Amino acid sequence: MKNNASVKTKSVKTLALTALFAALILVATSYLRIPIALGYVHLGDIFIVVACYMLPVPFAVGVAAVGSALADLIAGYVVYIPVTFFAKGIMALIASLIFYKKFRLWKVIVGSLAGSLAMVFIYFIFEGFMYGFPVAAANIPQQLLQPLAAVPVGSAICVALSKIRYVVSLKEEIAIKYPSKRASKGSDNIAGGAENASDTDDREP
Repeated sequence: MKNNASVKTKSVKTLALTALFAALILVATSYLRIPIALGYVHLGDIFIVVACYMLPVPFAVGVAAVGSALADLIAGYVVYIPVTFFAKGIMALIASLIFYKKFRLWKVIVGSLAGSLAMVFIYFIFEGFMYGFPVAAANIPQQLLQPLAAVPVGSAICVALSKIRYVVSLKEEIAIKYPSKRASKGSDNIAGGAENASDTDDREP
């Protein structure tokens, strides 16, 4: 009974945090934006970086893709919705895989920068086919304004959150744990024990 209550509590916290970040990304992208030649730049990517620190990889990818795509819908950039969904999902995927599990400042910077550059490249390809590659190339400097804000500000917020014990505990609580390969090769009883053991913290000190 106690284990079931713990699982339900974890699920509620995960869903609540996921909804919070989806809303933050949506609002920051929709209303903290500046129109440019093609589309617009915004501050929503800051919260994508923070979501990649706080949420397990699948959830971070989901909030980045869905929150950003809904922002395009609200802003009236309907044609951008599919590419935004894909580009922001890829951005979050790259960033999360680099720094979610083992947090280090340099990993946050590298991960968020790599994800942002991948996102800019995807938009470049899309806009190249839509408007012509010379026009898309001319738009790249303005597209890079987002990483210039998201990488340092998002990284600073992640560092600040990593110093708050409650936030770190919450992140550890909702983390998705995977049984080791070694445990999966054992008998059913061993596998069952490994499932419990997988709840331990595997982050770097």
